Amino acid sequence: MTDHTVLVVVDDLFFSAKIGETIRQLGGKPRFAAELSEIPGGSEVVPPAAIIVDLDLLRTDAVGLISHLKAGEATRDVPMMAYGRHTRPEAFVRAREAGCERAVPRSEFVKRLPEFIDACRQHARTAR
Repeated sequence: MTDHTVLVVVDDLFFSAKIGETIRQLGGKPRFAAELSEIPGGSEVVPPAAIIVDLDLLRTDAVGLISHLKAGEATRDVPMMAYGRHTRPEAFVRAREAGCERAVPRSEFVKRLPEFIDACRQHARTAR
């Protein structure tokens, strides 16, 4: 997945380090943001190969952010995965309703991240 950027929207510094390391080990390049204002926009921006969203963001409505990204021309078709606390199953439903293809508990996210990154690599190859 060389030169493929993965947009990671997370405000938990400890967990973001783990996510970033996994992405790098799989050949990707993580780009971190903690809220919508930190995400570059516009048609001149190259869309990421994948988007990961923490449903438990402190400063930003994660579902609103997902809706915004899925409505954007550059990011609507980018594969997206969200994760959150298992005690908030309604957040997974809302994320899927907003357009997120995969929304899972945090413990499952850790297991599925390599599979998701690999699927995004395959998606990027076929999209060229």
